Amino acid sequence: MSNVDAVKATNDDATICKRWAVNKGYWKDDYIKFFCRSCERKAPEISRGYYARIAGIRHLLDQFLQISGSPCQVIDLGAGFDTLYWRFLDESISVSRFVDVDFGDVTSRKCHVIKSTMPLLEKLHSDDFDVQFSKTDLHSSVYHLVAADLRNVEELSQKLGSALIHFKSKYSSFAEQF
Repeated sequence: MSNVDAVKATNDDATICKRWAVNKGYWKDDYIKFFCRSCERKAPEISRGYYARIAGIRHLLDQFLQISGSPCQVIDLGAGFDTLYWRFLDESISVSRFVDVDFGDVTSRKCHVIKSTMPLLEKLHSDDFDVQFSKTDLHSSVYHLVAADLRNVEELSQKLGSALIHFKSKYSSFAEQF
């Protein structure tokens, strides 16, 4: 297994661990079940670690949203099967753009799940913008899922441009897995 394949595989392991932690009540996530059907038992230390990561990122994003004072942009680098955008919607947290970025193999699978799961897909529709899918990318009025190798800055910049990121406006980028 190459280093890149190992990095991609962390998405599947993280999703299983998050599903178990949510199942045990560490935090609420009504959407993780769509990305991971099985709920394999994990040690409590694993669940606590994921809870700390999720809570830490969420705390920093909440502070950013409060300080920014206006709808801003969020970029999740190495997003995997993260469901934060849908959880934001459930909490009526408004952003002007939300972009998930990951390797094409991962985004392709995520596109497929979103496209075939009505509770996910229906939250992306708006009256003035149809959801657009390609094999690896998805674009809605606010949410964008793009395939890019983070080591390739030119590709990443092009993909963020396709998601209509405005770098002169306020934005927060994070990478939970690093």
